[in-house]
Amino acid sequence: MPDDKFEVLIVDDDPSIRKRCVQLLHKKGYRVEGISSGEVALSIVAGRFIGLVVTDIRMPGLNGLALLEQIKEINPRTEVIMITGFGTVESAVTAIKLGAYDYLTKPFDMDKLLKVVANVSEKFSLGEEIRLLKERLQAYAEAPEIVTISERMQRILELIRKVAPIDCNVLIQGESGTGKGLVAQQIHRQSPRRSHPLVVVDCAALSETLLESELFGYVKGAFTGAYGDKDGYFKVAHQGTIFLDEVGELSPALQGKLLRMAQDREIIPVGSTRPLTIDARIIAATNKDLEALVRAGRFREDLFFRLNVVRIDVPPLRDRPEDLSLLAHFFLEKFKIRFRKLNCTLEPKVLSRIQSYDWPGNVRELENLMQHLVVVSDDAVIGPSSLPEKMRSVATGNGDPDPALLGRDFSRARKMYLDHFTRNYLVNALRNNHGNISATAKQISLRRSSLQRMIKRYALMNTDWV
Repeated sequence: MPDDKFEVLIVDDDPSIRKRCVQLLHKKGYRVEGISSGEVALSIVAGRFIGLVVTDIRMPGLNGLALLEQIKEINPRTEVIMITGFGTVESAVTAIKLGAYDYLTKPFDMDKLLKVVANVSEKFSLGEEIRLLKERLQAYAEAPEIVTISERMQRILELIRKVAPIDCNVLIQGESGTGKGLVAQQIHRQSPRRSHPLVVVDCAALSETLLESELFGYVKGAFTGAYGDKDGYFKVAHQGTIFLDEVGELSPALQGKLLRMAQDREIIPVGSTRPLTIDARIIAATNKDLEALVRAGRFREDLFFRLNVVRIDVPPLRDRPEDLSLLAHFFLEKFKIRFRKLNCTLEPKVLSRIQSYDWPGNVRELENLMQHLVVVSDDAVIGPSSLPEKMRSVATGNGDPDPALLGRDFSRARKMYLDHFTRNYLVNALRNNHGNISATAKQISLRRSSLQRMIKRYALMNTDWV
């Protein structure tokens, strides 16, 4: 079946051709609409995404070539097929140069139209899959450094530095929102695999059947709707890292398949009997006590031992109170820049409530709170009235924090955020210029020597911008 997001527009002033095309494509499962003029078609394309426009060239008013040009200006992703009863080599060449996907001449074979539309639909579906995967990878690739002054977290950072270069599996345990995904990202970034993908899979978000095909892939004919082979996340992560979040949610059957990968570096796609060798590091995370699940018979002991080569226990935010003010100011800086509210500051009373709250949602909850405060506050100084009700009523037994300490935390957090921002800015600029130092320096208005010093200062390597 065609992708639900893929919509086809038939544009032709001949009602009989328009009707035939619409009926045929509708019968084949496409979302399709017939339009009689280029002007109306253009207004539709400007208002929503259309995957494919099939248009006559010669029409009253806005002709097909002019429509093609304007469609490509509005959205280059929209493909256009040109149809005409007055086909010439010149018009065909012009259409292709303007970006047309294909060119058909009246009277055309409806089977040929179906074939071309199917090709465009398949290209669209593949592009969507790649785009979603890239977004998923990018979200983790641009994650900030771990922000902390806590001794317990400093020990975790040291453990990350030790384990990252060693190609072993890692198990991360901790409550939801503590930053397990960020720990996994740091291990990958500091590992020899950093120039290859970090693929993130939320094991709790998908049904067992869907998760199996997403993890291990499938072959054509494996099940209804499997019209071709599809690579799973493990194959995408080849030579990189796969992060299995909430691994404790896996069913016994999937635990067995994961054991084969963890033990033998082999997977078998759904519907296949041929194993594939995969070179991917496994980092697993859970907010559950896996040892308790093993004792209860709900998690395989052999799989637990394979995943638990190195274990990292991320503490909840309530157990690292020294990080609260630092993190609050770090996230404040982040959202001040994002929402262009550069004068926002926090009243000491807000920090008092932040430090007295128990943070059941951990760092994720604190980040969401700071985003909320910056968004809803109309004043430069954010006071307690902007806090959610559950935090306004929190008792603060020790009074307001020392302004000198707040100033120290603000300065430290601001430096951390600006360092993170600068590092990402440099990496993106170098990536855009394919690592060319001179071209990058010119683009961002720096001397070549200054850029080289900044690359050294932030310990950037060429694998950071591959």
